[in-house]
Amino acid sequence: MEKSHHDGKRHKENKKHHGERASHANTGRSHGSDAGRGARHADAVRSSAPEHLQVVGFKRPPKANALGTIEEARLVQKNAPNIVVLMPQSEIEKIPNFVLGDAMRRMPGASIIFKSGESRALQVRGLDSSLNGVMFEDVLLPAGSMSSSGRAMPLDAMPASLAGALELTKTNRPEQDAIALGGQMNILSRDIGENQDPFLKFHLAGGYRDPSATPVFQGTLAGGMRFGLRGDPFNPHASGDKPFSVSFFLNGLTDWLNMGDLQQKFASGDPVGSQANKVTQASQVMYAGHKVRYSYGGTLGWDIDHNNKIYLKMFESAIYAPVVRNQLIYAFSPKTGLGDPGQDGTASLTQGVTNTKTTDLERVYKFGGDSHVGRFKLDYFGAWAANNVDQTSSYVSNFSGPTNVPVSYDNVTNPLRPTVTVLNGVNPLNYNAYKLSSLSNQIQHDKDYEWTGHVGASTELNLFRELKGMLSFGGGLRMEHIQHYDPTYTYSNLPGVTAGQLAGSDRWTFFDGLYNIGYPAGPHQVNQLASSAIYPQVTSSAGTTAQQQYINDNENVYNTYLQYRATWRRLGILAGFRYEKTDGVYRGTQTVTQGSVTTLSPRAVGQEYANFFPTVQLRYNITDNLIGRANWSTAVGRPGFNQVTASQTVNTSTNAVSIGNPGLKPTTGNNFDVSMEYYLPHGGIISGGAFYKLFKNYIVNYTNYCTGCYNLPGQATVSTYANIPDAYARGFELNYRQQFEFLPGILKGLGVGGNMTYVNSRGQQRNGTQETLPNTTSHIWNFEAFYNYGPVNVQFNGNYQGLTMTGLGSDPSLDSYVQPFLNFDIGASYRINRRVSVNFQARNFTNTMQNATQGISAKRMVELQYFGSAYMFGVDVSL
Repeated sequence: MEKSHHDGKRHKENKKHHGERASHANTGRSHGSDAGRGARHADAVRSSAPEHLQVVGFKRPPKANALGTIEEARLVQKNAPNIVVLMPQSEIEKIPNFVLGDAMRRMPGASIIFKSGESRALQVRGLDSSLNGVMFEDVLLPAGSMSSSGRAMPLDAMPASLAGALELTKTNRPEQDAIALGGQMNILSRDIGENQDPFLKFHLAGGYRDPSATPVFQGTLAGGMRFGLRGDPFNPHASGDKPFSVSFFLNGLTDWLNMGDLQQKFASGDPVGSQANKVTQASQVMYAGHKVRYSYGGTLGWDIDHNNKIYLKMFESAIYAPVVRNQLIYAFSPKTGLGDPGQDGTASLTQGVTNTKTTDLERVYKFGGDSHVGRFKLDYFGAWAANNVDQTSSYVSNFSGPTNVPVSYDNVTNPLRPTVTVLNGVNPLNYNAYKLSSLSNQIQHDKDYEWTGHVGASTELNLFRELKGMLSFGGGLRMEHIQHYDPTYTYSNLPGVTAGQLAGSDRWTFFDGLYNIGYPAGPHQVNQLASSAIYPQVTSSAGTTAQQQYINDNENVYNTYLQYRATWRRLGILAGFRYEKTDGVYRGTQTVTQGSVTTLSPRAVGQEYANFFPTVQLRYNITDNLIGRANWSTAVGRPGFNQVTASQTVNTSTNAVSIGNPGLKPTTGNNFDVSMEYYLPHGGIISGGAFYKLFKNYIVNYTNYCTGCYNLPGQATVSTYANIPDAYARGFELNYRQQFEFLPGILKGLGVGGNMTYVNSRGQQRNGTQETLPNTTSHIWNFEAFYNYGPVNVQFNGNYQGLTMTGLGSDPSLDSYVQPFLNFDIGASYRINRRVSVNFQARNFTNTMQNATQGISAKRMVELQYFGSAYMFGVDVSL
């Protein structure tokens, strides 16, 4: 694992007495600083060492790899006082990862919510993404509004190369933020070690996406050095002190994604039985997008003297995503819908084009350090983090086509490839028959800013001769401000043009040519409809939407903690508490409609509450490599800002309405864990554990459907939120990884691994019935086969995510699910010499699709996305 400390504390194997044991001289703690993270891991080693093992001073290997190894990561995990999992950058880069979420989902207990084929939000132990914290160097990252789901941090704007390592905490310590009902993911920065030579690394790769054969390009530049003010700073052999450190990274990724998408809306009241396949609407959709991601950042460090160190860390990461959504819609009549093979009816046809340009920007700046004052070690930092979502335009156009067209619809013969057959010879792709009927533009300017401060102290405290420990205490605050300004402009006096007159140059077919939507209206031509220079008669108005969807929230969280870590012979103890006080004001607009009159009024809701988070975590060295753990920890999940707002959001593009609930309470939880871990050579492990989580005031989202409401055409999806009094999640985890070093010759490079998580969750929801918690995944599997010998490295990975319930319907049979899916990735590299290597990566090469359903049956598909695979060839150069 990349230790990411500017003071470069690293583990060194000390083969004294029994087995291998990491040792450190530093036993203080610094919350989130470079030195602090090293100290925190050093504490883990000291506090867990059996009584007969000597903890000695630490010395770094002369040419350590700053990005770390799986062996180092396992050593930190083994000696930690709580349950953690680490993935170093050397493991992250072995498999194709466009974004950080791709790497996170391979960690034991982690899974990912996908959006349009990309990793969007983190689940830990299968639980709702809003219940997990995502940090950068112990600074909570603002979630922003990209996910539109509580406090789930969007990961698709963050390239995988941003991280020096990933640290997944499953039982949080009092010194950590309490947002960890499922767990907490900490992104560690890419830094240079204390005695490491200067380095500079390049990665360049290019390839294509299948089946559309669109290009993908990726590049990364990373470097670092330590230097002094005397002599040549670039000479690695120069003598003298080098108190200054600098490291940096630059990353760019650009790809063109054409994604086929099938959608159905089922007839209300027909969830099961002979009418289960009845639909009221079917859409054939093609997304065409060009996503550009970039990130850069780095660390500046100064070891002022032996007792004082300071640092500055920062990163900026963004995704710019212009996406065009082309769709051909069949609205069936009568309302009971169609579906059985050979069953005929009529349909009204609509062609729609949505042209959206969105930027999601995440930034963090952190300044801090640590100091020794007498017997105390102080750690401190201040940080500013922000997420900005700017949707400069999203033009939504609809063209009304032929009506009462005789059709036959079949979603029974192949439920995942429904077909529409026109019976009277009308050509549904003759867009000259589709007249412009509506045009709107949805603007989004959302800001989520956060100031964080922390001061902590630690000192040795030995309560009696054999109980040696470290007492830590401190406090801090986090001040967050969220502002959403999202008006929707509706255009009037539209010209009498047809989709055929505005046709673009692209002909769209998808699902391997099964579906053809011809030449839809071009996005540029649609944008011009709003131009007063071209169509001077067209007027626009935002009406009440700007006020309805306005959010202006402030939330301050104040904290203090007390923590004691100690060892008594083979027993390690972590105990303490954290106190957090939340003071928030959530402002929005209340909408009341009576008859034809809609009244808007500003509404501000204040919430103030305090939570106490005690913990007791035990760790026992049965042998040097066999560790037993028993843990009790507590955590919180606050309502998302979109959940607690008084505003309502109406999306005319998707016919979706979201309504907040200002009365929501935070979810709190008691977490109980037991586990056994056996550590093998070369980063191997065999482990198993069980967990039981008890929740109070669990937040659920309810989904209902209505027709002709909120001034939306056709059927609308309406979502809101509520607390349920009690809920639980229980399950177990298994993890295995081993390199077969006992095999002869070149076979010793072979290895296999895998991990699984099973989660059973329940809560009293509709009518007091015990049901699965929304946004949970019950089964998660990862498995790998690898070969690492000499210049050759090959890594094969599979990822399986089981049935995921994503939302409650008005009836259990109408709940929303994502069906299980299994995908495979492969990465391979060959080292030509010590500076140059070449590599190949294949992503989702089995072309796994994502199937969202209404109800538990895979046949009741409401959306099927075909995002294809990606193949890349690259070269790595180290100087």
